Amino acid sequence: MIQVNLTAVAVASAVSMGVGFAWYSNAMFGKQWIKANNLNGPKISKNEMIKTFGITFVVTLVSAYILSLFIHYAGAYTLLNGAKTGLWAWIGFVVPTTLANALFLRRSMPAYLIEAGHHLVGLLVMGAILASWY
Repeated sequence: MIQVNLTAVAVASAVSMGVGFAWYSNAMFGKQWIKANNLNGPKISKNEMIKTFGITFVVTLVSAYILSLFIHYAGAYTLLNGAKTGLWAWIGFVVPTTLANALFLRRSMPAYLIEAGHHLVGLLVMGAILASWY
């Protein structure tokens, strides 16, 4: 049985969430993302935001756990190889599914690129952390 380092999974998830906070901040892509998605309506309530961040953290934990398994199967036990594993996961799973969704939903390309870029950086960072903690 594969021994997954749950501490590394938790840290990788927390860091990935931090990447998301920075990515969607006004200092980076937040304003552009809001504009690209036409999100000028009412703001999300505090309770909805807490629920959304909670669910996001849980699914990020799942992603980090599965990425840890990918890293193990790939034998990618260095920081660079972990990041490469994150890159391949992004290319193979995130890009095709999110691009298809964006096309069918007629989302703007800027919105898609901002979101895809966030997933890329998140997976690179998670992969690097997870591999270096094996």
